[in-house]
Amino acid sequence: MGPIEQHDWFIRSGRVMGLLARLGANLDLPDSLRLPRNRPVVMAGNHRSLLDLAATMAIFSKFDVSSRILVRQDMVENGLGGRYLRSIGCIPTSTDRREQAEAEAVAALQRGHIVSLMPEGRLVPPHDWSHRGVGPGRPGVSRIATAVDAVVVPVGFTNTEKVWPRGRPPRVSVPRPQVFLRVGDAIEMESTDHQENADRVMDAIADLGRYSRWVKTYAATCSDAALSAFLP
Repeated sequence: MGPIEQHDWFIRSGRVMGLLARLGANLDLPDSLRLPRNRPVVMAGNHRSLLDLAATMAIFSKFDVSSRILVRQDMVENGLGGRYLRSIGCIPTSTDRREQAEAEAVAALQRGHIVSLMPEGRLVPPHDWSHRGVGPGRPGVSRIATAVDAVVVPVGFTNTEKVWPRGRPPRVSVPRPQVFLRVGDAIEMESTDHQENADRVMDAIADLGRYSRWVKTYAATCSDAALSAFLP
């Protein structure tokens, strides 16, 4: 894995994004980030809120890792936000631009860059979550990964929607909501059925979300020794 062309700016701006996210969120990031070094890597996370991008940038900057990130085309192409997203190397994607976006992602993986995306393909409202807290994954994550024999690393976001709800401005509340980001073990895309692979990725993401909700609910009642047994 190698840094993207925009690496230095990606990391510097990611630190700023992390600081901004912490204005509204008590952001809980992993203590380490272990990524495979001998295989192309796709990082795949659930999409609950626009805060997900800021949290993503926060964890990348924490570990000095840069990535090409697939982002909705209209967000990349419009306004100051779009200018920023272009400056950090985001890949615009949409239904009409799907094949081109996937080709750009595959080319980035072939150059040794990490590619990051949200397999649900949209910001999923709570009423569309399954009982496991995620929306259905789309097969693009598998098409991209299998094109270059990449592994997929699941990323679970929990509570980002409490800070920046869908369709509303960000909230600043006291106390700040606890927002978790957890990174799981790499997954092989073993099936020739792209949807089956995408479903496995979403299951792994859902497992990370369940872990985060357990911590939020029970951490205050556990001893430090008992809690440490569950922490990554």
